[in-house]
Amino acid sequence: MSRSNPNRSMKGMLVVFSVLFVMLASYLFYSTVTYGEQWFSSPYNPRISASRKVADAGSIYDRNGMPLAWSEGSVRRYAEDPEIRRAVCHVVGDVYGKSMGAEAFYARYLYGYDQGLIDRFVTAFEGDRKGGDVYLTIDARLCGYILEHMDFQGAVVLMNYETGEILASVSNPTFDPEAIPDGEEEETGSQYLNRVTQGRYPPGSTMKIVTAACAIENGVTDAVYDCPGEIVIAGQRITCPRDGGHGEEDLAGAFEDSCNVYFAQLAVTLGADRMTQTADRFLFNHAWHLADFAMLESSYSAGSNNGDLAWSGVGQYRDLITPMHNLLISGAVARQGSMIEPQTLLDVRYGGRSGYTYTPHTLGDPVSSSVAGTLGALMRATVLEGTATSADIEEAAVSGKTGTAEYTDNGETRNHSWFVGFSQDPAHPLAIAVILEGAGYGSRYATPLAGRVLSRAIELGY
Repeated sequence: MSRSNPNRSMKGMLVVFSVLFVMLASYLFYSTVTYGEQWFSSPYNPRISASRKVADAGSIYDRNGMPLAWSEGSVRRYAEDPEIRRAVCHVVGDVYGKSMGAEAFYARYLYGYDQGLIDRFVTAFEGDRKGGDVYLTIDARLCGYILEHMDFQGAVVLMNYETGEILASVSNPTFDPEAIPDGEEEETGSQYLNRVTQGRYPPGSTMKIVTAACAIENGVTDAVYDCPGEIVIAGQRITCPRDGGHGEEDLAGAFEDSCNVYFAQLAVTLGADRMTQTADRFLFNHAWHLADFAMLESSYSAGSNNGDLAWSGVGQYRDLITPMHNLLISGAVARQGSMIEPQTLLDVRYGGRSGYTYTPHTLGDPVSSSVAGTLGALMRATVLEGTATSADIEEAAVSGKTGTAEYTDNGETRNHSWFVGFSQDPAHPLAIAVILEGAGYGSRYATPLAGRVLSRAIELGY
C-alpha cells in the first residue's frame, strides 16, 4: 500500500498559494494604476472625505481666470453670477459629492495631496494655503450662453479637437451648488446627473457616420437602393420620415438626406461582423478610463437577425451613446481619423508656480485618414445641401450630421434631437455635440443651436 507524502502535499499547497498571492498582488497593482484616480476622487472615499477641510481648499477658475469656486473660511462659495453658477455646475461639481465635477476629480490638487515634501515646505514658508488653484479648460461665458439658449433638457459639449480641451460643457437641468439641500430634504429629479458623460441616448441618424465609415473602409461605396418610404426586413418595418420616400439613393445622397431605408439595407449588406468591428474601433462597448471624467459605456449590438441589424445601422435597436462619445467621434473625423482624449484640467498653480503640464493624448485611430476625409466630405455636403443646413455659419465651414432618435415615454413614441459636427477651419478647430431631449427632429432643434454655439465660440476667439 502506498502512502501519501505530506511534505510533497505541503509543497504543492505552498506553490498554489504563492501563485494565488502573485495573481492577487498583480490585480491590485493593475487596479490601482487603472482605477486609482477614480477611487481617490470619489466622494465615497471616507479617508479623503474625512481629511478635507474646505478652508484649506484651493480655488477653481475657468480658462480666463473667472472664479468659479473658492473658500471663505469653512464655507465653499461658487460663481457670483447665478446663471454662470448653474451653467458650469456639472463641470465644477460641489463639496457634497452630488455631482462628480472638478471638486471631486481634482481634490488631490485642491487639497494639496499631490505635493511632494519640497513643495509642501515652500508652500508653508510662503504662508499660502495647503491646496492648489485649479484652472479649467472651459469658458464660463460660453457655458452661460449655451444654457441661456437651451429650450429643452439635454446636453451641449464643445471641444478643441486638436488639443482635446473641453471649451464648454452644459447639462440641463442644472442645480445651484450654493442651494443644495442639507440632506434631510427629499430630493427628486436628475439635476445632478451630468448628461454630457452620464446620459446614454439612442444615437439616431448620427450613427450613420459609423455605418458610412464601415461601408467606405470595406469598399461598399457604390451601393444604390430604392427608398419607397418604408420597407420590411426580417419582419421589421423600416421607415423614413419623408412622405413617399427618397427614391433611388446612393451613399452620398442618402447621407445628405439621412435616409433610413438606405442605411438599413446598407447595414445588412455589410453584415453584423463588419458593423460590430467598426463600432468597436469607434470605442462602442468600451469601458472608459479617462483622467477627467467618469463616463458611461456606449453600446452597440447588431442583434440576432437582419431586422435588428438594419435598425442598428440607423442608430436605433439597442444602440446607446453619451454626448461626449458622440463628440469624440465627430472630432476623430475632423482630425483625420485620430480620436483625441477630452480634458478639462488646464493648469494647477500654487501661488505663482504652475504644478501641472497640459498634454494632449489620443485614444486611438478608429479609421484611416482617407476614410475620415471621405466622411468629412459627406458631413460637409450635409450642412451645405442636406438636413443640417441650419448649422451653416459665415464664420467657418461646418460639417455635421443630424439625428432624430426615437424613444418611448409612457407608451408614446417621441424623438430626441441630435447634431454632431465640427468646423473645418484650422484657426477654429471646434467639434460639437448637441442633444435636446424629446425636442423632435434633429434638423429643426439641435442643429440651429449648434450653429449659434459655434458662431459664439468663434466670436470669443476659439
